[in-house]
Amino acid sequence: MLAIAMVVLLILSGTAGCVSADEAERRTAEDGVLDLRQWRFDRDLLAPLGGEWTFYPNKLLTPSSPDRETGGIPVQVPNSWNNYPAELGYANGIGYGTYRLTVLLDEGETTMSVRVPNLYTSYKLWINGKPAAARGTVSANSDEADPSQSPQIATFQSDGGRAELLLQVSNYHHRRGGVWAELELGRTTDVVERQTRLTAQTMVLFGALTVVGLYHIALFVLRREETFTLHFGLLCLFVGIRTIVTGEMLLLRWMPGIPWEAGLKIDYLSLTLSALAGYLYVFELFPKDASNRVRYAVGIAAAVMCAYVLLFPAYQYTQLLGFFQLFIAAVSLYAVYVLIVARLRRREGASIVLMGIFVFVATILNDMVYYNEWYRTTELVPIGLFFFILMQAVILSTRFSGALRKVETVSEALRELNAHLEDRIEERTVALRRSKEKLEASNRELEKMERSRRQLLTNISHDLRTPMTLVQGYLEAMQDGVVKGEAQQAKYVRMMLGKIDGLNRLIAELFELSKLESGQVRLELRETVVADWAESLREYFGLDVESRGMALSVSAAEEESGLPCGECARVRIDEARMNQALANLVYNAIKHMQPGGELRLRFRHDRAAHKLLLEVSDTGSGIEAEDMPFIFDRFYKKDKSRNSAGGGSGIGLAIVKEIIELHGGTIEAESRPGEGATFRIALPASLIEAR
Repeated sequence: MLAIAMVVLLILSGTAGCVSADEAERRTAEDGVLDLRQWRFDRDLLAPLGGEWTFYPNKLLTPSSPDRETGGIPVQVPNSWNNYPAELGYANGIGYGTYRLTVLLDEGETTMSVRVPNLYTSYKLWINGKPAAARGTVSANSDEADPSQSPQIATFQSDGGRAELLLQVSNYHHRRGGVWAELELGRTTDVVERQTRLTAQTMVLFGALTVVGLYHIALFVLRREETFTLHFGLLCLFVGIRTIVTGEMLLLRWMPGIPWEAGLKIDYLSLTLSALAGYLYVFELFPKDASNRVRYAVGIAAAVMCAYVLLFPAYQYTQLLGFFQLFIAAVSLYAVYVLIVARLRRREGASIVLMGIFVFVATILNDMVYYNEWYRTTELVPIGLFFFILMQAVILSTRFSGALRKVETVSEALRELNAHLEDRIEERTVALRRSKEKLEASNRELEKMERSRRQLLTNISHDLRTPMTLVQGYLEAMQDGVVKGEAQQAKYVRMMLGKIDGLNRLIAELFELSKLESGQVRLELRETVVADWAESLREYFGLDVESRGMALSVSAAEEESGLPCGECARVRIDEARMNQALANLVYNAIKHMQPGGELRLRFRHDRAAHKLLLEVSDTGSGIEAEDMPFIFDRFYKKDKSRNSAGGGSGIGLAIVKEIIELHGGTIEAESRPGEGATFRIALPASLIEAR
């Protein structure tokens, strides 16, 4: 995109450089005489009247002045007084003087015209001794001088192939005085055509910029979210207004009653406000890349400059043109910097805006060079702005196209939604029905849990109150002397200690479960070979089981190969905690078995799942089907629920479940009433490395 901008800039530079034709470069005035004989007016049209004119400083000569042949000095035209030698006294652009040029023409060229550009700030022209053109009032006294500005065509008759131009100029109101723009000579029809073309170009520029500006302001009124359109519209309007108070001065020609200084104030105000509107446009497009502080600084500076223009006369604020130009250059370059940052951050539309503003800023800098007379070029800001407008049109088209695509997508989605609305309503109805069923099931579960909680509180209060009542009765019997003799007293003491031990176990189990649930238990994990653990369990439970007339069977084998599990697997466990969990299961099973029954502990290693599977099964009375979903619930207690080692607290299996899950394992149970129960535990396991 920047490459395209560079090409456009080169084209504009080439256009600016075409002011002087090759023929005109060879025909420049020398010592106040310009030889245009054999000039092809039919081919080359207008001839620029540039070169060495004769200048009479601080003199206002007329064709009848006797000293117009003496006292003159050669000066370059076009060139402002500010660039003249300091000894002439024109360093501040203030003063008056007379220019003289003799043009030699072919005798066949009779009726000719001179196009006089804007001269600061008043002039009077004689050609061959006859008044030809004037603007304002030329005077040697600042009080009598009256400034005015606008191009003019002066028509004359060639006097034997000779034309003498005598031009009075005075300036007391502008920083720059003299003939700083080039006069042109040609046939009247060609001069009129050029003037008409320049006027038409200015009118087209003004009309186009006004229409574009009002269009973007209307866009902002209709869609206030797009604030950048407001600032872009104001930028177009300000530049458009400036085109009719500079160059062809159309505003002063349309409204002759407007004072010259009012037009100049409009020029400087529109120049300043254009810079402000341009930066606000960039800021609103890319607020994340532009500085908010710079925005306030630009706004304050613009307000101060506009106030200065409104409050002071033209000569004072025109002296600050360099400051105005520096302000515009700084704002323009910072705007380019913001767009480069936005481009690097891949902001949408940054490349297009950067290309447009790059050309626009280049034309602004070109106009600064032109107005400061650093290089002979021409005004290009309106052309640069037109290119900028084209880029803005691309941005708007892109945004509107994107918005249209979104609207089309939404419309298509709405059509699809309407087409399948009934199906979706049915789906939502089914989903709501299922959700309702789940909520009802959850509600039933909550009611069941609430009943269990109430039953638990009843059981706990009963379990705590019953032994305490018995102990109290024993103590009262001993106090009242009912219990006599050491043997009987010892018996009662043993019974009380038994009840107290039961209470201690209940309290300990409650405390243990509380710590497990709150995560306060820290496991001391150690790698344990399964065979060693199985053998320790055989020794740990063997005596208790056999002393009750029951059989204990412990086996360890690998699931796939049938090899002894202890030879190939190990687990990482807190052996004391795991033994506590297994003790709850074993003693629950013993409680529900009859003498002659069998208790089996079976270890299996599932190599594919990296799991150790441990089954604890018995041949006892089993568990009722209605109790199976709740046997691991805290405080769930029924006669055959097996939810405690002692059958009274209702927390035994809850403790088992917490310990297993702390090890990263799982536990489940199955049972048939009258045929026993089986508890299956799965723990993470690994193979023992070969040594």
